[in-house]
Amino acid sequence: MDPQLRLQLANRIHLALMHELGQGIDVMQMLGNSLYARDVLLVCQAYPATELRRLGEQFRQATAELIERRAAQPAVLGRDSSDFGVSRPPAWTPCSSFDDFVDSLPDMRQLARRWLAPSTWFAR
Repeated sequence: MDPQLRLQLANRIHLALMHELGQGIDVMQMLGNSLYARDVLLVCQAYPATELRRLGEQFRQATAELIERRAAQPAVLGRDSSDFGVSRPPAWTPCSSFDDFVDSLPDMRQLARRWLAPSTWFAR
């Protein structure tokens, strides 16, 4: 199926609603927001004697085919990946005690002094 079909159908629905109601739709929101698309398709069903009903059914079918096609594609990368390659966790070395852990942290008082110093208030 043509990947632009949903866009073409949404544009035709927009024009048909402009003709019937004098009010169009947000085409990009219809393509990206399923709740908005559902509401628009319900309006299309309310006009059975017009082209809107047929366009609404075609849009539903095109969306269902798109969902099936995406579900059939294997996920190469995980959903939390940034597509820049395999992520590795940071190097982690266990501490033998809580005191070792605290000693490995930077001195927070010095960091706070640097952050709150008046000389940095207007610096860019």
